[in-house]
Order: sequence, then C-alpha cells, then structure tokens
Amino acid sequence: MLTGLVITVGLASANIVGNTNREIQAAVDRVAAHGGGEVRLQAGLYEMTDSLHLRSGVRIVGEGEKTVLRKAAAVSSPIIAYLGYGHYDISVAEPDEFRVGDGVHIHDDNSGGFYDTVATITWRRGDLLGISRFLNHDYDGRAGAVATTIFPVISGYHLQNASVENLAIEGNKEENPYLNGCRGGGVFLYQAHDVKLRKLFVRNYNGDGISFQQCRNTVVEGCLVEGCTGLGLHPGSGSVGPIMRKNVSRNNGGDGIFYCLRVSYSLCEGNIIERNGGYGISIGGRDTDHLIRGNTIRHNGKAGIYFRPGDLIMAGSRQVIEKNVLEGNCVTEGTAEVDIQGETRDIYLLDNTIVPGRRGDERLYALLLCPQADRIVFAGNQVPGPASRAVDNQAGKSALSTERPAKLLPVGPRHIPEGAAAHLGN
Repeated sequence: MLTGLVITVGLASANIVGNTNREIQAAVDRVAAHGGGEVRLQAGLYEMTDSLHLRSGVRIVGEGEKTVLRKAAAVSSPIIAYLGYGHYDISVAEPDEFRVGDGVHIHDDNSGGFYDTVATITWRRGDLLGISRFLNHDYDGRAGAVATTIFPVISGYHLQNASVENLAIEGNKEENPYLNGCRGGGVFLYQAHDVKLRKLFVRNYNGDGISFQQCRNTVVEGCLVEGCTGLGLHPGSGSVGPIMRKNVSRNNGGDGIFYCLRVSYSLCEGNIIERNGGYGISIGGRDTDHLIRGNTIRHNGKAGIYFRPGDLIMAGSRQVIEKNVLEGNCVTEGTAEVDIQGETRDIYLLDNTIVPGRRGDERLYALLLCPQADRIVFAGNQVPGPASRAVDNQAGKSALSTERPAKLLPVGPRHIPEGAAAHLGN
C-alpha cells in the first residue's frame, strides 16, 4: 500500500484549489518529489488540456463518478516544415491555437500507431513549438502532417508502483479526433510497471478506453469502459502478467478486449463484455499463456472469442478458457461463438456455457476450427440446441479432443517463468 504525503485537490477547501489538469499535476509532482504518497481528488469537473501524468509511488484517488476528468475540445494546425525523427520541436501554421502546457499529437499520412508522437508543449518561439518527448517519426507537411491537441486523459510512461482509483474519465469524443490505441486512450500506459487501475469509469473517448503497452503486472479491476470508439481494453506490445478482473466493457466501437501483440500470462476473469462492435475477446500475434475464466461475453458484433490467423510462431496458442458464458454473439458477422483461426494450438475450452444465437435465418455454431488448428480440447461445455450446431470442425477429427485433460496448462500470472519479461529490457 502506498503511504507518505497526502495532498487534496478540489474546487474549494483543498490543499490545492483548481479545476484543471494543472492543479492535479502540481499535486502529483509534489507528492512524487517527497518520495510518494496520495493525491485525493474531490468531487467536481476538471478540464484536461493535457494528460494527467502518473508518477512512481503516487496513488491518485477520487470520489467515484462525482470526480470527472473531462478531455477539453481539441484544436489543430497543419505542420509547415519537415520534421525529423528525434527532434524536440514542431513548426505549425497556426501557433496561436496552442498554449504551453497543452498536450499535442503529431501525425501524417505515413505515420500511425507507434509512429505517431504524443507530447506536451513546453515552449513557443513564433511558429515553433517545443515538445517534451522526441518525435517518433519523420513528418512532412506534404504528407498531411498535422498537430492536434489530443492525448490520453491519464498517461503513464516509464514508471512503477502507481495507482489510479475511483474516478471518471469523460473523453468528449464529439469534440476530439480519433487517437490510435498504440499512443493513447482514456488511460494509456507505456513501460509502466506494477500499475493498478481500479474503479475507473471511462466513457466516450475517441479511441480505446484503456490501453497499456510494454508493461509488467498491470491490474485493471472493477472498471467500466463504455461508449469509446475504439477498443475497450487493449493489452499490448509484449505486456506480461496483466490482470483484468471484474470489469465491464460495453458499447465500444471495436473489440471488448483486444490482446494486441506478444501479451503473455494474463488473467482475464469475471468481466462482462457486451454489445461491442467487434469481437468480445480477440487473441493473436503471439499472445500466449492466458487464463480466461468466468467471464460473461454476449451480444457483441463478431465472435465472442476470436483467435486471429497466424502461423505456428504468430498464433495465439496455449490458452485455458473455462467457466465462461458466451451467448448471442456474431450479431453482425461470423458463424461461431468461439472462432479459432490460424495454426493455433493447445486451446482448452472447459466447462463453459455456450449459447449460439441466430442471425436472420442462420443458426450459428458454438465452436469453429479452421483447417490449420490443432490440439483443441472441448470438454464439459454446455451447448443447448442441436448437437450438429455445437462444432464446425474444418481441421479434422484428430485436431479436436472431447476428453478432459489430466493436467491443465500452466497459464496465467501464477505461472510466469523467469525471464518472461526479458524482451522488455528491464
């Protein structure tokens, strides 16, 4: 538990009085400078013109849905000069649109994902704006380069042992362009380890709700993510040992939970994943060794659980999927509640309740195996309806076992082997 200095922030009768990210950040930085502690955000609406930047050893706690961090309306300007990788400044056509301290996103037609840059404006000289983080790419005005004040509402880079609890994030998607989840979200973490996100209400962000990349031991627990245009939860880029427990991801434009690339040894437990536009849970790109247990996955646009295509190296193999409820997914497309594509191996589907729905006159399957899948176990599952609609096995009889395994796969955070996070370099 974090202990130490405690500072309150609020609209009145607080140690620091104000209603913007600047006052909150001042409190967080002061607590961090004293070696850690807690920042308590009182009820109120706080306007965010830059991210709330997390710091190591600092716990931030609000008063639930009464404490609202609201993304300010975005402004933008074309970039008027060629910008090179590694530089710390940008030249814009309309510098008066920006203020020192604003968060800013730099993008052109040739960038995207991790090649975009999100930073804070640190100084201005004429049309030249200094930024806090070096450019991740070369940006060219001839390729539509633009600077826009979009950013994660809460952001954590290169830190450890921090937490955010019991507050609401309003993304204000109507007044903000889309930000890719590799660089943003309602909450975004990058190489931030042992961070806990609890009881957050993340709504209406134009992008992902919660995204964490290259992180160890992230805990996302008891959060509500809804109405975001991108993914609900986005664990990605080699993250190891995340725990996603008792969250609700609903009515988001993309997948409810998207395992991005080389995520390993997670626990995904007790979540409600419903009415998202994409898949309930999507797994692939060397995402391996997960325990997916006790979730309710229903009424999503595509399959409830989807294994993306990949060869033996890139497939999302070695998963235990047990005691989940999957019901009425594939609302807009797909033919099965669980759809296993690619050269996926060692998927144990055990003791789930799987209720295939209908789309028009078409009755759907509980499980689909593509021709390349192998070593799939389907045992103890309850599938009401005709037995002929339980499994669409395109891989052949030898690829599927209905016998309960004598031993479960060693998956989830309790089974992280030594060196599992070596690829993160720390």
